[in-house]
Amino acid sequence: MVDTTDELNRGRQSYATRTWMDAYNLLSHADQVAPLGAEDLELLATSAYMLGRNDDHVSALERAHHMYLEAREALQAVRCAFWVGINLALRGEMSRATGWFGRAQRLLEREKRDCVERGYLLVPVMLQHEAIGDWQAAYATAADAAEIGERFGEADLLALAVHEQGHALVNQGQVEEGFGLLDEAMVAVTAGELSPIVTGLIYCSVIEGCQEVYALRRAQEWTAALTQWCEQQPDMVAFTGRCLVHRAEIMQLRGAWREALEEARRAGERSSQGVSQAAAAQAFY
Repeated sequence: MVDTTDELNRGRQSYATRTWMDAYNLLSHADQVAPLGAEDLELLATSAYMLGRNDDHVSALERAHHMYLEAREALQAVRCAFWVGINLALRGEMSRATGWFGRAQRLLEREKRDCVERGYLLVPVMLQHEAIGDWQAAYATAADAAEIGERFGEADLLALAVHEQGHALVNQGQVEEGFGLLDEAMVAVTAGELSPIVTGLIYCSVIEGCQEVYALRRAQEWTAALTQWCEQQPDMVAFTGRCLVHRAEIMQLRGAWREALEEARRAGERSSQGVSQAAAAQAFY
């Protein structure tokens, strides 16, 4: 029991220092000896995600979700369901993602109180509006989510919503106003105010947004910041393939063709193991 407790504590510490492989191994072994509680399962899930172990990420979150349900902690169960849905959506498994978002919404409707989780469940609505090109509706939904995030002091939600507002404005032709909001979201990212997964998602999304409208100075600046963030976490697999792709693109713009080719090869190796098919495709391209 003492050994297990020590292992669990070391796993938590490794998570805090973003030593992802140690965190995953220690938490996994502690879980095998004695099943983890819901909060530690969330740590295990994030560690798995950062190592590119998407199936393990989803499995740990599903377990945490059910444990929160059994403990009658509905809002925590909603959050787990939301993040399962986000992971599946990013992998293109939209039917499963929709099912988890629906479960989260049904659980939330039972709660008769205002809560920050209502803001998180606006994110799938934003994504639906964006998918059909309704940028005005996407902006309005993101603004509602940002208001909830600010009111509850929820940094992750606020940054996600503000950055989606920025994307919506850029896609409506209001480029300067949109980039002002994207830069605002990036302040929270570079200040280390956000959780690891949200940090990586916003980094890559903002850089792609910059490239779409040829805002090359911004793309170069944020790619350098993303590179530094990745280098601080040598175990990390998630986001690193996309980071290397972005670096290769910047090198091409400078005419550094040999370096760009090597970086694209590295990106392909990092992404082709099923971690990110989109990044692997971009690397080959």
